[in-house]
Amino acid sequence: MKRLMLIGCVTAAFLFFLTSCKLPKPSQSGPSKVVAVLSVNDMHSAIDMMPQFAGLVDSLRGVYPDLLVFSAGDNRTGNPVNDQYDPTNYPMIALMNEVGFDLSAVGNHEWDGGIEGLKRNIEDANFPFLCANVFFPKGKELDVKPYEIFHQQGLDIAVVGLLEVRHSGIPGAHPMYFKDITFKKGVDVLPEYQFLRDKANVFILLSHLGFEDDLEVADRFPSFDAILGGHSHTYVENPQKHNGVLVTQAGSSLKYATLVLFTVQNGKVTDVKAKNFDIQSFRKKNRKIQAMVDGFNSDNRFNQTLATATTPFEDREELGCLVTDAIREISGADFAFNNTGGIRIDHLQKGPVTVKDVYRIDPFNNDIVVFTMKGKQLERFIMETYKKNGRFPSYVSGMTYTVITDYDGYPKSVIIKPDKGRFSNEATYKVAMNSYMVSTLRFDSLDDGESQFMTSEEMLIQYLRDKKTISYKGVRRAFH
Repeated sequence: MKRLMLIGCVTAAFLFFLTSCKLPKPSQSGPSKVVAVLSVNDMHSAIDMMPQFAGLVDSLRGVYPDLLVFSAGDNRTGNPVNDQYDPTNYPMIALMNEVGFDLSAVGNHEWDGGIEGLKRNIEDANFPFLCANVFFPKGKELDVKPYEIFHQQGLDIAVVGLLEVRHSGIPGAHPMYFKDITFKKGVDVLPEYQFLRDKANVFILLSHLGFEDDLEVADRFPSFDAILGGHSHTYVENPQKHNGVLVTQAGSSLKYATLVLFTVQNGKVTDVKAKNFDIQSFRKKNRKIQAMVDGFNSDNRFNQTLATATTPFEDREELGCLVTDAIREISGADFAFNNTGGIRIDHLQKGPVTVKDVYRIDPFNNDIVVFTMKGKQLERFIMETYKKNGRFPSYVSGMTYTVITDYDGYPKSVIIKPDKGRFSNEATYKVAMNSYMVSTLRFDSLDDGESQFMTSEEMLIQYLRDKKTISYKGVRRAFH
């Protein structure tokens, strides 16, 4: 009886909260109807937040029985309990199924398990994956839809999915995953799906393009009622309309979710309202989801302590220096580099450093390759990494360097100071990097590179075990 009273109190408080936010509730009579969509993005394997998120979903379904739950992509990559699971990403898919997700966009990190991993995820999911700008070769098609139409309350809700595509012509994942697969820019395919505007009462874009690109889409295609976005991890604190289109995004890692309510009258959307929910502070948890998460977290492999950090890591560069030191020392190279996007967290607490921490720092399982370069080739390589990293220096071990740029920020030259000896344009050096950098950068070397048959994670695990204690407080090696 006490439990029933508690549930009643929680539900009543939640209903009061929705009313105080002046959000519309389902109409009991009359011509207007409310379509409710709860949107998250870039969850990145945040399985520990799932019980609270499921609690929020349960509460919202008590108010909006037809609630639709969408993900704007990048469900995986960020927690080794999920990403190293066999089969890869199964915990997230199982949890999303149990929560009752209705749809997911294909994010760039959906490809991190390779084409077979994505295929398995799609087969295991009880919801469809959307991407209108991917094209598979004949015989290698995946069950990815360009759009989906939901039918509820006598209304049609059409949703189109889009994925970001870089200047290289592929999304931001390892190029080896995209063999024979082609992509188009999202804005180039959208004209093909404008017919859905006439077909549907509510027209939504589920976007993994990034917030700035979503604003551009709103400028060019004001036919959408809302753009629910992802990829840039932008937290839109007060979702508002842009060119008549609601454009929003809910940060990342399941810290927030956005409830979007479409009021439909006489078959047309007459109002769109949105409200963000702080999942971290939401008290209610779904017990079944919690039990599933506890089961996935029971794998003790990831809780092994490898070393002790005597000071906290306070930013990504300190972590990047740790990773590159491990690569350089284990590979025996003179210098080691790591792309900035390869470091996935921005801090690590003082104390035990575990296997789980290693895979949180670097979850990509990229092999390490060592190249032989002349000094002048190395200079050009560093400038190329600077451009590829969005005009930011790559993390490095074995040297400090400064990129000299012109007024527009374009690299003109680089000053290299090795930890040992003098730098020479004509000297020969061994340079280590991960296979993602090898595949995405254009550079010259004296050889084709020698694989170390170890991943960067394996090297970091070995390095930490050897060192026992580490401190990188205030370490800086790359400047511009």
